[in-house]
Amino acid sequence: MYPEALAYLRCPRHPAVPLVLEERRLTAADGAILRGGMRCAQCRRRYPITEGILDLLGPLALPATATQLTNALPLTAWGYERVWRPRALSLLAGQPLGYTYELPLIAGLAAPQRGGLFVDVACSNGLYARTLEQARAGAVGVTFGIDHSGPMLRQARAFALSEGLRINYVRATAQALPFAAQSVAGLTMGGSLNEIGAVDRALAEWRRTLAPDGRGVMMNLVQAERWVGRAVQGMLGYAGVSFWSLDDLNRRYVAAGLRLRAQWQYGVVVFSQLTAGATAPRLVPHS
Repeated sequence: MYPEALAYLRCPRHPAVPLVLEERRLTAADGAILRGGMRCAQCRRRYPITEGILDLLGPLALPATATQLTNALPLTAWGYERVWRPRALSLLAGQPLGYTYELPLIAGLAAPQRGGLFVDVACSNGLYARTLEQARAGAVGVTFGIDHSGPMLRQARAFALSEGLRINYVRATAQALPFAAQSVAGLTMGGSLNEIGAVDRALAEWRRTLAPDGRGVMMNLVQAERWVGRAVQGMLGYAGVSFWSLDDLNRRYVAAGLRLRAQWQYGVVVFSQLTAGATAPRLVPHS
């Protein structure tokens, strides 16, 4: 957690109330706050900072599904980007769809060079957070990575440090983002919408926190068309992973008050650019 990011943080229970840094703390040579705590100025609840990560959930916030439990394992956090993530989209889409396409698309749609607050929601190892911070190109602002898994966040911070990036990591849920209304210039999410549960609440948080000129960039999976893919997705449903048709997904965006500005589809993989708005145009996905 870096000092320049503290002013953006709000209590997850009182999103209009700033969090206040405690005086007693341990800092690193680069200014990062490694250990300490923050308190809500209203309810006085304390949130610890450990290993440079702010924890807004506490030890009683347990995984709700088998998939979330798997993501909370240190082995999963270690292997996610080393083994699975670089190959994932190509395997799922059935065509080459590697980082050389995905990451420039995310950076181009989010446009972090505009400056301001950018948040990678349900960030896992922080791939999109690093992409945003690298593309900031010196513009004034900060980048956050948010996830419910402590091991994922620790690995994300290790990756960021190895690349010399000042990224702030917070243990929180997608359904209670610790930021003020209309304060976020850019939100991203890479595949986690299928896994986080309470999807409509999470999308409502995007609508609440996005600035009037803010941009949201979502990558997620939709229902497979072939029976084999449907069968696999059906089994994953028992582990807490949900899949929707593209029409249903887009209806959820509209219901949350998000405007769909652009969309690309590659098999079951869909990229969407969203802004705050009450209606959405009818778009034909590229495939």
